[in-house]
Amino acid sequence: MKALRLLFIALSFVLLGYLIGQLGFDTLLDNLYKVRWGFLLILIPSCIWHLSNTIAWNFAFPADAFKPRLRSLFAAKLAGEAVNQLTPLANMGGEPLKAYLLKKSTPGPRGLASVVIDKTAQLVVGLIFTVGGLAFLFDHHDLSRFVPLSYKVGLVFLLTASALGLWLFSRKQDRLFTSLFNLLRRLGLKKHLTEKNMKRAERVDTSVGYFYREHKVRFLQALFFQSIGWFMGTCETYVILHVLDAGIGFEFCFLLTALGTIVNSLFFFMPSNIGVMEGGQVFLFTMLGLNPALGLSMGLLKRLRRIFWILVGWLFLTRFGQKAYDQHASPSPAFTDAAKVN
Repeated sequence: MKALRLLFIALSFVLLGYLIGQLGFDTLLDNLYKVRWGFLLILIPSCIWHLSNTIAWNFAFPADAFKPRLRSLFAAKLAGEAVNQLTPLANMGGEPLKAYLLKKSTPGPRGLASVVIDKTAQLVVGLIFTVGGLAFLFDHHDLSRFVPLSYKVGLVFLLTASALGLWLFSRKQDRLFTSLFNLLRRLGLKKHLTEKNMKRAERVDTSVGYFYREHKVRFLQALFFQSIGWFMGTCETYVILHVLDAGIGFEFCFLLTALGTIVNSLFFFMPSNIGVMEGGQVFLFTMLGLNPALGLSMGLLKRLRRIFWILVGWLFLTRFGQKAYDQHASPSPAFTDAAKVN
């Protein structure tokens, strides 16, 4: 696994270097020089979508005493997503970490259930967002004529496959973890390991099923705030292209963001989509008859934004780790009283 990860990272940087060499390093520097302090403006949409996604996650919890505070959710969210960005595990590392970091304020099964529910809301809104982007592409013949028929067929196929996968995932949500452990047992995982965690998996699945039965309005609220996050992605594209003085309208930015989501999803196994995100933007700009160097510049600016939030996430993760260490290292009250007596 480690060797495969290193191979993916090496290929990513090779792709990124190839793109920079082909499109011109000087042209790229000129575009990035236009930004300068405008980068702070670029960070605003991403800040809003992190906040809105945190609120969406808040609604994935039942409204009772075991719901964590928003600031704890915000910190755990960024910490988990930093891990997601730096590991080729397709969110298998960062998402459970989010629940683990909240174990002091909410039971573990409920935390994992909230992560599953929040991720489902994000995927549902993302699918709707992508459908809207493709509909916009096919409806505008002046744009559609630039896209080869094979690409159109491929995009529709990917969208259909994504919708089917999301439907199957939603059907299995109330028994997702128990089904996973049953699968691992059939694949030969040691029986005592699966049995040890099966009851915990059943509690998580029970929490998920209970939420969908009793808190439908809260799920709709989660969908609403997730949609704000997706909309902010389009706003970020618009702000970047405005700072680069590209003269591209908001509708076109919506199309670029929606299609970019499809490209990035295809390469979910690449750590932080290094090279893929930049190459995807070059591909989309070329496909739609735009300047590919502008697409690479936008991809690199999004990369810088992602690095900024990864650093913030790792700071939160370090803070969580320090708190856990301090609690573990501090003596218990009984030990302290005994020491005073002696």
